Amino acid sequence: MSNTPATTLDYLYNRKPQDGSAGKQAAEVSRRMDDKAKAADALGVGNQQDALAQERFEKYLGTAEISSADLKGYATIMGQVMALLREDKTFDAWKLLRQASAYTAIDAGMSNELANRIEAVWNTGRAAQATDTNNQQLKHQIQESNRNADLMSKTIREEEIRMKRKENEGHAAQPSQKGNNGGVPMANADGNAGAGGAGNAAAASVSGLEGKLQLTDEYLQTLEARARIKLNEVKFEKLLDASKADFAKYVGTLLSSHRQLHVIVAANFYLKIFNVDQYPVTMANQVNTALEAQRSVTSGVEVFRYKLQRGEIAAATTRLQEAFATSEFHSAILSLERAEKERVAKFTANLGKMQNMIEARDFANLETILAETKGLATDFDSTKPLALVNAVKLESKLRLGKAKLAAQQGDLKAAMEEFQAAAETWPGNPDLQDKAMTFFDTQDVKSQSLVDFDRMFIEGNYRGIFDKQLAFAPAMKDDTKRQEQLKTALEKIKNAEMASEKASAMMMGGDPYGAWETVELAAVDLPDDKKLNKLRADLSGRSAEFVSAVNKARDAEARSDFGFGLTWYVIAQRQYPASHIANEGIERLSKQVLGSSKTSSL
Repeated sequence: MSNTPATTLDYLYNRKPQDGSAGKQAAEVSRRMDDKAKAADALGVGNQQDALAQERFEKYLGTAEISSADLKGYATIMGQVMALLREDKTFDAWKLLRQASAYTAIDAGMSNELANRIEAVWNTGRAAQATDTNNQQLKHQIQESNRNADLMSKTIREEEIRMKRKENEGHAAQPSQKGNNGGVPMANADGNAGAGGAGNAAAASVSGLEGKLQLTDEYLQTLEARARIKLNEVKFEKLLDASKADFAKYVGTLLSSHRQLHVIVAANFYLKIFNVDQYPVTMANQVNTALEAQRSVTSGVEVFRYKLQRGEIAAATTRLQEAFATSEFHSAILSLERAEKERVAKFTANLGKMQNMIEARDFANLETILAETKGLATDFDSTKPLALVNAVKLESKLRLGKAKLAAQQGDLKAAMEEFQAAAETWPGNPDLQDKAMTFFDTQDVKSQSLVDFDRMFIEGNYRGIFDKQLAFAPAMKDDTKRQEQLKTALEKIKNAEMASEKASAMMMGGDPYGAWETVELAAVDLPDDKKLNKLRADLSGRSAEFVSAVNKARDAEARSDFGFGLTWYVIAQRQYPASHIANEGIERLSKQVLGSSKTSSL
């Protein structure tokens, strides 16, 4: 009867039904998630930021405040930047951004990054300026081509008129020549016939064709120049649109990272560097959001200070968390003194402890820290956590009552399930152990003994069976199978005990090799017996050379290196001629070696 309480608790905490099954694991995960949600709701922390944001907030609570001199200096520079932008002194405002970035604890390099973005836009502008210069050159080329075309056109017209006149004069002279010579054309002074007719017409045709080809070439050059101007204009528009889009996207990134001041400054730079009168719609909304966020943080910190002065730490913590989540880089946030933040840090630390205790159902310590937190924050509402604690305690007590009732009715399975449920509901329930002892006092000792015996036999814990044989033997007087198992266990322990006594006698007689070998042979049947293994380890040190030779022989035999193994068995035999292990090994490996020799000779 003295072992039943320990057995009870071992079953309840270490051998729960279905332990390790997929269904059990899923149910456990679901229960933990439910406990976490209940704890968060009871403590009013259900709407806190995610884990990373909460970690940043806790880190912030432990840091020192930024000096008022640094905050004032930084604010002055950023104010000057905005003033210069209003005066259209964009370059001077841009230079001040480099100075603002020197306040690393406040700015974190954001102003320097903004300056780099603005410089990148200006570099794009210089590329556009080069494109504009190229377009001016192309326009000049067009003007030259048009002028050349006009001159060519005038020359061609004058040539055509002159040639027309010559042609008309030639036609007027032809009738008199025909009358004097019977219609035969007169020869020219150089002997060529018709020099005033066909020869002059051919020359005029060639000259006119060349002029028209040159005119066409000038026209084509003009078209090509106009096309290149259009392509350059399209390229310029794309560069400008891309720069605008990239800068607008950067403003959105600043807003998402809670850099509201830089959102406002960057948006004003956008107006100046792109020479526009108003923000894009999206950017206008972002600027409004940033302005509202800054106003919200300022008022939130003001309320925080007020609540802190009144000792209302819970409300003050909530206001500070909201302000920090809105803009953790706001000057009002950065200026809070460490002493003020430490009061919040202690309160949030207590909340974290209480949440962990509720999830772990550590209700004894929870009540203590609840009282401590109530003294720290006068406005902390402990109603919900106390109600949760009382509800869980009541459930555990009801479960124990149902377990007792099931035990009285002889329903062992239902009783065990209720005990397990009561232990899971409230592990620290002081009535749990007493009820468990009472429960097992009502159970059949015989049944419990058989359960313990079966478990020990399956585990090979023959030593445990040997120690409790007086309790097991009466419980299995009519069970032949278990009687045989008990006999087997007792026989093995009996042999082990005899081997131990024999080894002790050999040691007293100065035979450490024989003592070790006796225990080694006995351990074959009981490889996990702690008593034998301890004795074997002690004796190994006293007969190290012999043990080493035997182990090397066994390793070689396991590798089928029979010759090498035989050698080590012989060495072991020389050290201890009476060794059963060595002699049997020599006989066994000799047959192997001889068998191998006969086979090879054939």
